[in-house]
Amino acid sequence: SVRMGTTEALDDPNSPQSQARQIPPEIGVFFAMTSYISFFNAQSGPIPTTLGYILPLETFDVESNNLEGPLFQPEYAGPDGLKEITAFRASLNNFIGTIPAEIGQWTKIQNLWFADNQISGTIPSEIGSLTEMGAFLFYKNQISGTIPPEIGNLSKLTWIDCEENQIVGTLPEEFYSNTELEEVILKSNSISGSISSKVGDLSKLQTFWMSFNQLSGTIPTTFGNLANLGELELQSNRLTGGIPSEFGNMGQIDFISLESNLLTGNIPGQLFGTNLGGLRILYLNDNQLNGPIPNNYGSAPRLKDLWLSDNLLTGTLPIISEGEFLFLGE
Repeated sequence: SVRMGTTEALDDPNSPQSQARQIPPEIGVFFAMTSYISFFNAQSGPIPTTLGYILPLETFDVESNNLEGPLFQPEYAGPDGLKEITAFRASLNNFIGTIPAEIGQWTKIQNLWFADNQISGTIPSEIGSLTEMGAFLFYKNQISGTIPPEIGNLSKLTWIDCEENQIVGTLPEEFYSNTELEEVILKSNSISGSISSKVGDLSKLQTFWMSFNQLSGTIPTTFGNLANLGELELQSNRLTGGIPSEFGNMGQIDFISLESNLLTGNIPGQLFGTNLGGLRILYLNDNQLNGPIPNNYGSAPRLKDLWLSDNLLTGTLPIISEGEFLFLGE
């Protein structure tokens, strides 16, 4: 293994000292190396193609450097590239290029991270061959196109984050087959269509962020099945219909944001029930909700932020009894 600790950034990229911070092509002579770990450094330049000579390589971690050039090169990510790689982490650099179809040959990969770079193109369908993958992080890139249905083959996937890309189309039904999912972060794209009722099958889900997209349709009542869900972000979409009373079954929920949609109907009193004892933040503003505020709205024991503005609510504000809203900030 080669492991490098944190170094200070160098001012002159052309200096011999700075050039020494590049990954040398000679790295390819380490035929038996299994790990190259050099995160949070000042390394610059490209990934040398000689990386492909290190056939036993399992971990390659260069997060948070100043590396640049194509991220996936055929010498190590092509037909004759690395086959033992289990962790490829390259987030927070300046890499460019696209995700090649040959990525499907990294069948042992468990962590594929390349967030906060300048990767473009689409997600190839061959991503479905990476059945050992547990974490797929590519937020803050320029990925376009749709999420392929083959994503449903990733039965060990627990964490996907593609925030701030240019993904379009609907979230395929197959996506909800990945029942090990705990963290789903798809916000700030252009994903359209509706949320499938199969979301209720993701029983281990803790975070579901799909805000700032173009979602339509109603909110599935099956969210009520998600007993482990802690954060639900659906704001700034085009969701219609009512707020499901089944939300009252989400016993671990801490944060709900439904603001800036087209929601109608009454606010269900179940949102303020004692079953949601951990709910701290509830944003329902900027919708078309009507009717009165539920009489029990003061009974939520830990509610800190409650936003109801810009709706069509009627009636008077229910009286808050002594001992209610102890945590409310405003």
